[in-house]
Amino acid sequence: MDAATPADLIVFLNSANPGGKLPAPAKAKFVALVEARDDARALLIGVSDKQRKLFDKRDEAETEFRRLERALDRGELQREEDLPNGVVRRGPDDPRLAEAKAKLDMALEELERVRGQYEARATVWRSHAALVERLERYLKDIPGRIELAEPVKPSTAKGDKLLAEIKASRSTISKLKADRRDVETAPLPSSDAKAFAKAWVAAQAATAKPRLFGILDGGRSEIQFPNKLLSVEATVVMADAHGIARGHVGAVDAVALQCWLNPDAMVAALNRDISLIAADDRALDKATRAYKINEIDGQLLANERTEEALVDAALAEHLPVERRADVDPRALLGLADDLPELRD
Repeated sequence: MDAATPADLIVFLNSANPGGKLPAPAKAKFVALVEARDDARALLIGVSDKQRKLFDKRDEAETEFRRLERALDRGELQREEDLPNGVVRRGPDDPRLAEAKAKLDMALEELERVRGQYEARATVWRSHAALVERLERYLKDIPGRIELAEPVKPSTAKGDKLLAEIKASRSTISKLKADRRDVETAPLPSSDAKAFAKAWVAAQAATAKPRLFGILDGGRSEIQFPNKLLSVEATVVMADAHGIARGHVGAVDAVALQCWLNPDAMVAALNRDISLIAADDRALDKATRAYKINEIDGQLLANERTEEALVDAALAEHLPVERRADVDPRALLGLADDLPELRD
């Protein structure tokens, strides 16, 4: 499809100025980021218009070339050449066809060049738009007063050394994020899992406990076990049709019944299987997990603040660097540590 305008370019972001509640330095940076987004959009629209015109130019050149090609095949594309002694020679007008082909090739080459330019500018636009949208979403949900953090001491590095520092900083950030994921996904200690299993069996047993009041007060001569509502699905096949029948039915929960009938055996069986798969050598209890996550989060924010200071310095030198789309808004705008995090 030769569409020159992406769908995300058609809808222009027009939020209700969430940067208005920022302190002056952070507000100035937010405004600059919004302007950079809008500039990227304007550049993309410009090259989009150029690309659209080149599509038309290519189509015209291709149509003319195909027309001349068919005329040549039918013997209609002729040229005359004056020879000595007044002789005129007629023959296929190959040079005219070659000229049309050259024009088509030139149009295709130019279109390919502008397509590359368009893709590059579209990438920049989407990056800026996503970053501003993320900041707007973050600032919208912050209640109360917004304070600034202490500014990070700028690096003295220049040029390639500055870019190398940014690369090293981002490598550290990637490692810290991987460490955080490891902590989040670390298994529970088997003792915690067994405590959970015991409580779970007790809860299930409570749901299956029979109702005995009827046989004690003389009013009814039966024992009632609670029913659990279950979804039922069956395939119905008839001579001339078939389909799916769905409904609900009440039934005693077999697992809950076992938990009531023999809770010690259920707990023992669950503890046995927990012991088989437990990984206590890398397990983390709730308190330790929370402590480690909090510690990593502090290191992450500090490193992202350093990264942002390096990026600011690199952009001031007009070095080829882009901000990460998932940068912490507090680091990007220099906001205080005690503001809430943005979790994507």
